[in-house]
Amino acid sequence: MNHSSRYTLFLQAFNGVLNGLKLYPPQHPACLKLYQSLWDILQDVLVEERTMTLGLVDDTLFIGDHLYTDGNAAANHIAARLSHFNIEGIEFSIGLQQQHLNEFVDLFNTGKLQGNNFNDIIFQANIIHIRQAQRDNSASGGNDSGASACRKAYDGAISAVQNLTEEILNGQIPQSDKVITSVDNMIQQMIKTPYALLALNMIKDYDDYTYGHSVNVSVIALTIGRVCQLDSESLSILGIGSLLHDLGKLKIDPKIIKKAGQLSCAEYEQIKNHPELGAQIAREMDNIDPRAIDIILGHHLHFDRSGYPRNAITSMSSDTTLTDITTIADTYDAITTLRAYRRPSTPRRAIAIMKRLAGVQLNPKFVHLLEQTLGSFPVGSLVRLINNEIGLIVDMDALNLENSTIRIIKDDKGRNIDNPYDLQLTNSSLNIAGEVDPLSHDIDLKTLL
Repeated sequence: MNHSSRYTLFLQAFNGVLNGLKLYPPQHPACLKLYQSLWDILQDVLVEERTMTLGLVDDTLFIGDHLYTDGNAAANHIAARLSHFNIEGIEFSIGLQQQHLNEFVDLFNTGKLQGNNFNDIIFQANIIHIRQAQRDNSASGGNDSGASACRKAYDGAISAVQNLTEEILNGQIPQSDKVITSVDNMIQQMIKTPYALLALNMIKDYDDYTYGHSVNVSVIALTIGRVCQLDSESLSILGIGSLLHDLGKLKIDPKIIKKAGQLSCAEYEQIKNHPELGAQIAREMDNIDPRAIDIILGHHLHFDRSGYPRNAITSMSSDTTLTDITTIADTYDAITTLRAYRRPSTPRRAIAIMKRLAGVQLNPKFVHLLEQTLGSFPVGSLVRLINNEIGLIVDMDALNLENSTIRIIKDDKGRNIDNPYDLQLTNSSLNIAGEVDPLSHDIDLKTLL
């Protein structure tokens, strides 16, 4: 059966479910049979194509590369509903669960899903592998990929931190709107392609360490927060607090911040002031939740509360979940980043180091969750395959971490590949021989992301 025939069967099944719900409640046997038919047809499509997008071009429905201009009744009905609710498109991807598909249909049928709230409603319902597709991702001719959308969100967060820095250094009270927007954008991308966004945390720019570190810590913290199933408000607060966690360093002598050698006792005492200085700045900003300020104040307290500042222990909320998550993220990014005084650890080695710190500096629960989330070979790892090719793990299947996307950059003879390509790898742990140190091979990971 060709693609267009499968698409048409899907349309008929989708329209059939919607018509059935006009007559019967969702749990009626007739509706359950229709749900099952829709699921079976969609699975056939996704197994072969991995993603399927339907949407509108000039009020005409398309699925994939097929445009329904022939007056198909089911297509017209679906197109009318999409247009009425201002939904440009919907993308279904491999890994979708049947229960989530059924819940999506119910939301779509009741009109709760609209263009301006689609991804928010989907996120709140914890539906994975269905998202709103913008027109430029569809048959209308655009080619903006999930990876490029993630890069746009990442770069937007970098820009927000840069703007914040300029305002503080100019003696102004920093504005919070760009920070909040950038975190919202990262959360949306994490819902769509969580591991593609996480891979960008391996963009390490020594000259712009403060900006990149702030965004990387936020991305890692949001990743852990998603696994913890934080509600949307807590996730947003976590993203904002972790993005601003080192704000106070802008009030410390830059020579100390950028010093390559070991700090003197006096210099270290100044560094230890940055959580309180950052919290003071955040309190002056608009719309910064107290829990985000707790993150800024407490991210160096340590799990056993042996860190600093000591007076933060009594002033912070008793629930330190968001702060503990940020401490994990801060530690992971610091260990995997090149500094003048230290080589970076690979992602896998970083987890091993953090496991030794669990229970003392780090909350062991969140160390374990991060390890489970990253898998055997974390996204962002440079790896050698068993056929001797070298590649970078740029994405993973959220439901099966053994399914990875590897960007191949060296062939089996060790020669650079002029046009790196992405390889979809199953059973990753069986096909990966081990990690590769990027510095040893003079590979700049940020040029590959």
